[in-house]
Amino acid sequence: ELSSAFTNGHQISITYTNKQEQAFFENTDVEKHLHIYRILQELINNSIRHGKATNIQFTFELKNHKKVCKYKDNGIGFNLEELKTRKGLGLKNMESRVHFLNGKFKINSAVGQGVQVIFNF
Repeated sequence: ELSSAFTNGHQISITYTNKQEQAFFENTDVEKHLHIYRILQELINNSIRHGKATNIQFTFELKNHKKVCKYKDNGIGFNLEELKTRKGLGLKNMESRVHFLNGKFKINSAVGQGVQVIFNF
């Protein structure tokens, strides 16, 4: 649903892969699912608005008994050093959501090389 919401009206391709089949998101943790949804919503929005991305990929997989989301876009990227001094509200919200999920959040980017984000939960 999230992918469809962003591809309608935008010239963007979004690819979603779930490597764990249907058991990855149990029906019991709906509140946690909302946090994951909001994190991805913010990432996609930033990729389109700030990064000018035309291709986004995100994958869910299980590694070392943790659920992992790998996110990547082909946008314009940014200097990570600037991020350290100018964290916006969106990034702070994503980090706090991942913290709520007892996970870790890592972002990697460089000017002209898009953005890559990995978070686990």
